Amino acid sequence: MWNFNVRQLVLASFTVLSFISSSQAQTTNDESSNTTAASIFVSPQQDLAFGLNIPNDSETDFLFSLMMPVQSSWVAIGLGSNQMAGALILMAYPSSSGLNVTLSPRFGYGHTEPTPVSSDSGISVKSLAGTGLLNGTTYVFNGRCSHCRSWSTKGSKTNTTLDVNSREAPMLYAAGPTGQFRSDSLSASVKIHWNYGTFSMDLVRATGPGGVPVMPSTKDTAQSQGAVVRAAKEDKRDTTAIAHAVIMVISFVGLYPFGVLVLRLGGWVRWHAANQGLALVLVIIGSSLGFKISGTYLRTKNFNTAHQVIGILIFIFIFVQFTLGFLHHRTFKKTQQTTKLAPVHVWLGRLIILMGVINGFIGFPLALSPDYNYVLAGLVLFIFPGFALIIVTKNLIQKYWKKSKEGSGDPAGGYNMEPWKQTQAPNPTYAGPDQQSRDIGRPADLGAQQNAREYV
Repeated sequence: MWNFNVRQLVLASFTVLSFISSSQAQTTNDESSNTTAASIFVSPQQDLAFGLNIPNDSETDFLFSLMMPVQSSWVAIGLGSNQMAGALILMAYPSSSGLNVTLSPRFGYGHTEPTPVSSDSGISVKSLAGTGLLNGTTYVFNGRCSHCRSWSTKGSKTNTTLDVNSREAPMLYAAGPTGQFRSDSLSASVKIHWNYGTFSMDLVRATGPGGVPVMPSTKDTAQSQGAVVRAAKEDKRDTTAIAHAVIMVISFVGLYPFGVLVLRLGGWVRWHAANQGLALVLVIIGSSLGFKISGTYLRTKNFNTAHQVIGILIFIFIFVQFTLGFLHHRTFKKTQQTTKLAPVHVWLGRLIILMGVINGFIGFPLALSPDYNYVLAGLVLFIFPGFALIIVTKNLIQKYWKKSKEGSGDPAGGYNMEPWKQTQAPNPTYAGPDQQSRDIGRPADLGAQQNAREYV
């Protein structure tokens, strides 16, 4: 959000340049003319422009021009509906070379990433002259969409049709966030839209002599013609994905390692259990959010990515880990002896933390936000060595303290430099040879009972 105002200024300035350059390029197009019928929509943020022409010599096709500044990762126009479900969506993004434009026709099925049209739909888009990167500032796609005036989405019992007699045909628009996204694939998965809204378009105005619409050529004319904005929203973020990432990083980089620190530093078993219990609750919430957003994007809806597979394994391991800790602690309270479950619990916990951190590094690229791996790396390099240093320092202090006690003449251990000053304990009452022989080897002969460590 901190770069929003700068982004808008940059986009607006480049959009004006784009209109000028694209207009000059389109005047050389043999399918364009000054008499071409067209309706034109310019988004309120001026990060998208769309011109539509419905040629009166065709009952199935239309021609269009779709433009966006180089700062945007993608733009899209939805036709035939003011909701995503059932709309035919024309999505454009830079090609892998950065010198051309990929146009992907898709169907909308609700509040999820649109699905590319199937080959049997009959819908196809042909690139026309003037398509590409203009002046290094603007991407333009001029095209002809064949069999695009009537369509049926999967599962729909009726066709959606562009009503050429409508002066207020419902449509959608969306623009992705800034970023270096490029792909030649028609099924490429993108980030959620940054700006979006609805508008209506005059299709009567757009119907007439066929040709690629001539877009506005100056700043004063860079506005909609035959189109009216109905709703506009901006600064949209995928809060579910953000919450998923934050919760998981807090759990695996913060809480779980802190639980280990609590146990190793002071042997505080109850605080350890409470901390790990809180982490378990957060992981359940974070995983639920992850499952929810997985069905939102094309890249994750099949649950077959490494991040998702590892995440499911971690989710299972955490419940096993928590159960092992509970059973071990319950047995220890009864016997005051460690159990065979303890080392399994300890090493499984270490494995879970390691897998969780690795999965975080895998997850950010999957979310198309690889730069956040630098933040994650910084946290890991700061917190983990810090906790390790605390534990090592504690152990060194303990060893030093023990040696100091042994060298100070403490009767509990070490050589006593002044044995004559030591108070002698009274001799136990003589109980006879039979009683003494029976007492030999009893634990009481070795002094007070030693407390067993609960975890190894």
